[in-house]
Amino acid sequence: MIIGITGTLGAGKGTAVEYLKTKGFVDFSSSGILKEILAEKGLPATRKNLSELADELMKQHQGGVLSISHERAQKNGLENYILEAIHRVDEANYVKSIGGIVWGVDADIELRFERITKRKEGEKDNVTFEQFLADSKREDEGGTGTGPNIRAVLAISDHVFHSNGSKEELYVEVEEALQEAGFKA
Repeated sequence: MIIGITGTLGAGKGTAVEYLKTKGFVDFSSSGILKEILAEKGLPATRKNLSELADELMKQHQGGVLSISHERAQKNGLENYILEAIHRVDEANYVKSIGGIVWGVDADIELRFERITKRKEGEKDNVTFEQFLADSKREDEGGTGTGPNIRAVLAISDHVFHSNGSKEELYVEVEEALQEAGFKA
């Protein structure tokens, strides 16, 4: 089973992925691959640089960075894997075209900011609330025009989790969605 994960900044994509990994899924992180490429180019992994590189890869490959992840999964003979994280409608359509499903995660914006402040995943999370709002508007709502539009991806997702509760509550929702999708461990 191929699961593509989308979600608003700090909503809980990583938490959903954490649970899926306990079920034997292998995670392919788009930001991880993008960070590798940026490091090779000597560039910092800011949200802006990550997004611009993702745009560049979309022009080069159907599915953009996700196609790199999918190729790695296929090369390793994997059946159950996660393509994380989808930011563009074209990426979601790519996941569906290779037989995958798309799941989304969303939460209230104040809670999302609190979560990214606590997790501190490098430069991308070292922002003020005002910068977080600007990043959210740009990525979540398609503020770049041709780049990320997470809200549009959520609209075409096969399932959307509303992650305003605890980790454990999200785990229960993910398990239920797995069963609905016919996953057999």
